[in-house]
Amino acid sequence: MTPSEKIAGRTRVISRLRSRLSARLRATVEGPRLDSELAEGISPSASAAHLARADQITRPRVRRRIAAALNRAIEESFAPGRRLTSKAPLSATAIQECREQLITLARRLVSAENPRAQAVAIASQLAFDGRGALFFQPKQRSSVERLANTIKAALSALSVSGEFDQTRQPLEGVAA
Repeated sequence: MTPSEKIAGRTRVISRLRSRLSARLRATVEGPRLDSELAEGISPSASAAHLARADQITRPRVRRRIAAALNRAIEESFAPGRRLTSKAPLSATAIQECREQLITLARRLVSAENPRAQAVAIASQLAFDGRGALFFQPKQRSSVERLANTIKAALSALSVSGEFDQTRQPLEGVAA
């Protein structure tokens, strides 16, 4: 191998590493937006950032964190005399009505061997987005129905293997 070929090879490796690092950084910084898009059904292969975010949120540690947040919301919804905090207020009535479905979602989220990114993104938004169905929204009349539908969407997406995400082709015209 000539010296110029060695340099070219190293340059390609460095370029790939930069690209991966950039995608991981974007996945973290733009996490909420990417989660929203993944929850809506955009393919993880739509961009390098989507792929990196899907990889992040489908890791077992992250899924356990999401499940713990869902279980904590259930516990807090039944706690007497909730005090005022800076946290977004929970929709206690909806959580109490959907308790069993939330428990099922938390369990399946943790036990899924290869979960679909869409399912995890929906559950993550449910657990952490203060505008989501788990939280009190004064202008929402049907909070129980909204929460039940969101849980149902997450469970439906969990019923599809994560391999579905891997078989989808990147969108045309979207740079990876």
